[in-house]
Amino acid sequence: MCMEQTNFAIFERSIGRPAMMGFVLLLGTYLLSGQLIPGVI
Repeated sequence: MCMEQTNFAIFERSIGRPAMMGFVLLLGTYLLSGQLIPGVI
């Protein structure tokens, strides 16, 4: 996109970044401990 970004594009990016960070965190936890939620599952 050029200089002008729509509100929807900004919204998508603001939701996508934390979602990807959470996915990477869950993946790392699973690889290290073998449990999705340590102590529960």
